[in-house]
Amino acid sequence: MTDFSKMSDAELIAKADQLERIDRQYREDNRILFFDSIGMPGPNPRQAEILDAWEDVFYRTFTITGGNRLGKTTILTLIAIATLRGEYPWDHKNSRKARPTKITHLFPHNQPRKIRYIGQDWKEHIQDVVIPELKKWWPKEWKVKRRGNGIIRDTEWIDEKTGSELNILSNRQDPGVHEGWAGDLIIYDEPPRRDIYIANARGLVDREGREFIAATLLGEPWIHKDIINKKLPDGKPDPTVYNVQAESSVNVGYGISQKGLDEFASKLTEQEFKARIKGIPSYMEGLVYPDYKGSYKDKGGHLCQRFDIPTDWPVDVAIDYHPREKQALLFTAVDDRNEKYACEEIWDNGDAEWIADCLIRRREIYRYSTIIVDPLAKGDKNNQNTAFDRIAAKLAPYGLVIQVASKDKPTGILDVKRHLKGPNNTPSMWFFDDLVNTIREIEGYMWDKDTGKPVDKDDHMMENLYRTMLLGTKYIPLEDANSEDEMAIREAQDNTRSAMTGY
Repeated sequence: MTDFSKMSDAELIAKADQLERIDRQYREDNRILFFDSIGMPGPNPRQAEILDAWEDVFYRTFTITGGNRLGKTTILTLIAIATLRGEYPWDHKNSRKARPTKITHLFPHNQPRKIRYIGQDWKEHIQDVVIPELKKWWPKEWKVKRRGNGIIRDTEWIDEKTGSELNILSNRQDPGVHEGWAGDLIIYDEPPRRDIYIANARGLVDREGREFIAATLLGEPWIHKDIINKKLPDGKPDPTVYNVQAESSVNVGYGISQKGLDEFASKLTEQEFKARIKGIPSYMEGLVYPDYKGSYKDKGGHLCQRFDIPTDWPVDVAIDYHPREKQALLFTAVDDRNEKYACEEIWDNGDAEWIADCLIRRREIYRYSTIIVDPLAKGDKNNQNTAFDRIAAKLAPYGLVIQVASKDKPTGILDVKRHLKGPNNTPSMWFFDDLVNTIREIEGYMWDKDTGKPVDKDDHMMENLYRTMLLGTKYIPLEDANSEDEMAIREAQDNTRSAMTGY
């Protein structure tokens, strides 16, 4: 043992420098062990979100999409190594406690783990990006066997402690090469082709495995529709899918600098900037509501599970009337913070009287505020038996009044957008997850590139949605329902609607 008391000041300084170099080298050689330690940047906010969600056995599919240099390959590598070992080698919840976090509960067996890592081309991506990242994070003190595949080196990794293995394949291979495998985890670095995805997905069945896609979505639009917005057989969003979307800037200070990001951004066209920095793929640029997120409220999205609407919340009803096809009704409630919940949809065959019956049956569970209908239902003003008149006549005995909806689509769309993403980037409108038609429409509601207007197809609930937003309904407590203030508010709203609609 070194007797420091006998060393001179110069010797002590030299020894301290030596120990610091040894410690620095050890941390460099085993950086994953110190990933979230004090003095290290740790995971960026989106990586941290994935790491927390990964511990929940409920989730089976994970995606992280966004701009370049977001840290996608890094999080894939960390997850792969942790899965091989059955633990996070660091403590990502409290960096002051140097203890691993076990994740062995994520799979229904105790056998060595099997992982597939799907990269793009063999040399420019897998050899130059994927394998160097694995080597960067794999601790030198952990023994590992590595083999090549005859094309490049180090495509097979076997952890000697656990016997778990990771195999790297290419998205450029024939799909048949990917068949006939069974394992626990498939990782995709950048979007896979659909045939490659299907060939690999079959291999997760036996072990109830997971999949993780990290991508800048420049292509493969099916991923957005079939994975990120995956639906259950009943049309509801699949809650086992965990999606994270972010801009490149989230990784500033964690792996990149603002200066470096700005220099890269300066070389891009406007469309490239949207895709590579903002993470908005070109095939989504035409969406009317690009800020809509098909994830749940607790994850920053616009969905929520069904609950009973409190009887004091005002509820607006919008009707898109069709003489020869299904009728579309959308019910939207307003809570005591003036936040909106699209809480019920009706999409079924029926006539004007049937629509009125639907409203009458729900009068005991909803506090109706305003009921509006497509102006086309008014039809010819000289016709005294229009759909509007028939609905109004049947509602009248119950004290329910119907009005003609506004035609101001541009303003209504802007109002919807403001509710989807407010001044603080927080939504003030949500959709019950069983509103299958409404969700399907808002996810695919597109601008017509020729006319500059929304595509006039499959947009019935979207018509109802923008017309509802134009009402500007506010929450008023029941005890104030007959107050002069409410009467004044309602009169002002009625005057505004009349001015907009011309009725």
